[in-house]
Amino acid sequence: MHDFSPDALRVAMLARVVFPLHGFGGIERHVFHLTTHLARLGVRITLYVQTPHGHTLDLDDDPARPINPYADVLPGIERVMTLRYDYTSPALRPNSIAGRQINYPWYSWRLGRIAAAAARRGAYDVVHAQGLCAFGYGWIRVRDPLLRRVPFIANPHGLEEYRTPDWRKWLAYAPFRALYSYGTRCADRAIATDACTQDDLPRYLGVDPAKVVVIPSAIDADECLAPVNDATRAALRQRFRLDEEDLTILSVGRLERNKGYHILIDALTRLRERLPSRWRWLLVGEGKERRALERQAQRAGIIHHVTFVGRLSDAELHNLYEEVDLVVHPTLYEGSSLVTLEAMIHRRPIVASVAGGIPDKVFNGRNGYLARPGDADDLASRIRLALEQRDRWATWGAESVRLVRETFDWPVVARRTKQEYEVMVGGRGERREARGEGHEARGERGEARGARGPTMA
Repeated sequence: MHDFSPDALRVAMLARVVFPLHGFGGIERHVFHLTTHLARLGVRITLYVQTPHGHTLDLDDDPARPINPYADVLPGIERVMTLRYDYTSPALRPNSIAGRQINYPWYSWRLGRIAAAAARRGAYDVVHAQGLCAFGYGWIRVRDPLLRRVPFIANPHGLEEYRTPDWRKWLAYAPFRALYSYGTRCADRAIATDACTQDDLPRYLGVDPAKVVVIPSAIDADECLAPVNDATRAALRQRFRLDEEDLTILSVGRLERNKGYHILIDALTRLRERLPSRWRWLLVGEGKERRALERQAQRAGIIHHVTFVGRLSDAELHNLYEEVDLVVHPTLYEGSSLVTLEAMIHRRPIVASVAGGIPDKVFNGRNGYLARPGDADDLASRIRLALEQRDRWATWGAESVRLVRETFDWPVVARRTKQEYEVMVGGRGERREARGEGHEARGERGEARGARGPTMA
């Protein structure tokens, strides 16, 4: 456990999932890196997440007691509070669209009530909500003048529910959009994860533009590079027979329609005559689109150039980045795109879609090329341009590393987040009063401090 300063900021982080307790996705990793890097900066974090599968913790919500039973995998976090998420029957997947519509609003509401009880006791200087977790706390806060004294910041993330072109998903996501929009509007600050997407929060969620702050999503650059070693790289070259190829293209992501891999198959088919005879496309990831993509590649006559890799460990993936020539990310819509950042820190040239936060990271002729989402001809043209400038790839790689290290590395982003907290809190004197050290605050909160909050299971 860290030895925190008496004046350390105290932050309640409201989330549903965190790596590695709940998987390996982008949100899970975002919460993990944000909280652990903030802890390294001396911020006292109380993390609220769903109870991990197979765990039956019953934690007492007493802010005076530092409890982190997961300190071995969540280092530096002062307290981890867990709350049941799945209230559906075994016949309904908890994170299916229908399952989420039952589970997530109830989880967010219960989470909000518990966090609000602690905030009323003066436990936190800032409340920070991830995604839909802003809804429950936000609803309670706008009706409680005491809670409105505690700064509240929300991060709605990639806004997939607003961007999907599938009308069936659009209708199914309607409840989520309402809750996302309401919860985010309740906050004092709303985080846009890229400068090029900051107007999306007023456009989609109705957030006051004056409340929007840009704090990028990030990767831990050193963590990405640490696993790279000659033995693993050699094993991957042998496993995928990369020494036999003159060109290796890599894509990484869930095999879902919105990732645009069907567009990339069309683009590679158009480029066949311009590619070397020995080329390979490695597609890392799993998902329901795999069979459709295999059939499409078979019909196009390029299946013998395509390898469906499936899932790789983090160490394997970061070593594989070092062995490929070009990374292509043909997504139809996107959030911040951590895959793009991973390719950049490994100095790979990138061809990606003009979607989400990608235009803040990939610049035509500087470290890759951007293509129109869903346009196979434009994607093929951009891949061709990148291949024609192979002699510039080393310069592109250096530019990518500079961009990541200066803007999109977690130590940088955590410092930016902490600075925003400090601006919201408004100075050390106000923070002491909010903690109950002023006479008026002691009078308001003395009785509340004597009561224990609800138990979290």
